[in-house]
Amino acid sequence: MLHPHVPFGSEAQDHIAPRYQRADIHIVTTASTNRLAGLLADPSQVDSRRFRPNIVIETDASQDGFVEQQIIGKVLSIGEARIVISELCARCTFTALAQGDLAFEPAVLQTIARHGEGGFGALCQVVQPGKIRLGDQVTLNEA
Repeated sequence: MLHPHVPFGSEAQDHIAPRYQRADIHIVTTASTNRLAGLLADPSQVDSRRFRPNIVIETDASQDGFVEQQIIGKVLSIGEARIVISELCARCTFTALAQGDLAFEPAVLQTIARHGEGGFGALCQVVQPGKIRLGDQVTLNEA
């Protein structure tokens, strides 16, 4: 039986965990949302609400592109917590659906598929539980 590759223990024998049980945390960076917005005809349609992350990380202006793709396997320290970036977050049609004042926009998902390797944001595992607060410093470390 074929299974997609799912790193960091998400895969049990003959079973793939449902998408909402594959990770503890889902992050998105402002570098990635800015890059995606720059690729769309209507950049106002890129809003973190489309992607439902637990944490939005404000990245330095010098960071460009889909940052999460470059940090798989690394560890983030946020406040008292440490999380490992385990895999890109595969995207489905939910990202195109209308939400609040955001219009139905299939170009969002199409652009992610074309330029983001089908993923946008990253799934993470908590390796050290701890309190995090709005505005906490985020530090990238090797695993």
